[in-house]
Amino acid sequence: MMGDFFQVQRWCFAAIGVAREDTRTNRAVFAVSLLTVLVMKLGTILFAVNHRTEIMLLCDCLGPTFTAYLGLLRQCVLRQQRSTLWQLVDELIALKRKVSPSEVRIIERYNRIDLLHAWTYLVSAMATAALFSGAALWKVISSEPGADWKLPLLMEFPFDIQHPVTFSVFFIWCSVAIVWVVLESVACDSSFGTLCSSVLAHFVIVQRRFELLGTEKVADLASVGALIRYHQYVLWLAKRIIGAYRHIIFNQLLISSILLCMLGFQLVISAGTSIMVVYMVYSLAIIIQITYYCYYGSMLHHESEQVQRAIYNGTWYTADIRTQKLLLVCMMRAGKAVDANFGFTRASLPALKSILNSAGSYVALLLSLLE
Repeated sequence: MMGDFFQVQRWCFAAIGVAREDTRTNRAVFAVSLLTVLVMKLGTILFAVNHRTEIMLLCDCLGPTFTAYLGLLRQCVLRQQRSTLWQLVDELIALKRKVSPSEVRIIERYNRIDLLHAWTYLVSAMATAALFSGAALWKVISSEPGADWKLPLLMEFPFDIQHPVTFSVFFIWCSVAIVWVVLESVACDSSFGTLCSSVLAHFVIVQRRFELLGTEKVADLASVGALIRYHQYVLWLAKRIIGAYRHIIFNQLLISSILLCMLGFQLVISAGTSIMVVYMVYSLAIIIQITYYCYYGSMLHHESEQVQRAIYNGTWYTADIRTQKLLLVCMMRAGKAVDANFGFTRASLPALKSILNSAGSYVALLLSLLE
């Protein structure tokens, strides 16, 4: 059952050392990947400091720097929440076994859609990594003899790396670091989407059960207590998922507008050139990242709120007074929707629209500075 539920995420978790088993090998993979990305980030920061007065080079450098920061944050949070995340996976699998065959089909439909999202995200993100490394490699191959070679990212070091052997080592290392950042992003963002997708399926099942209370399909109204406990358990799962990702949600939404601003600026500047393709794919990957959190945040809010409507649409009026009181309490609880928020930030589709609008405004501001 794990194969069709957490397939992409399981591979990405293993690649960054956050697999289910906390073995010595996994800890070593985690340490090496973390150190590799950290050194890459320090190299881009040094470049940014040395070119702080050149706005075009600064934007070209700070985009990967912020992306590397988010990658490091994701990896550390996933490592910290490793036990919680795998426990959530086990609980969702166990919960799937307790529902009826018709309800299993609802969960599987959500899982199939989410699997498509995860593969799309992985392919687009890996395409971005391949374009960065491929474009840099092509420049090296086509450069004139004696020209300065450039790494896939704008980086500087306290020593010279232009010797062919040294440059080859750093080029491969930088390319591997980019791939690790991609794997960190896919592991974190798509796992959030997968867990939320499964919880959404259970919210839909809860709604159907409430609507069928008192009908010939669910004639025993005494089962309302078990249904309320099921609803409470699904709410608890949703809160735990949001709690595990709250720091990532906050940083992702806060930094994404800056990243999109820089990428939009670079797209305008590079219009009509071959490098424009790299920025377009990079922008698409960033938009997919924030869409994951904003889409599933809005869906959690909507489906958890719809439980109240489902209770009201059921045949509650045929139940005894005690059952009606239980349903009334459940309606009051369902009236408070689940929100994926942290501090002043809430992951939702309106937040996504606001981020895209603000990024466009920042692009116009940067363009005005060039005039």
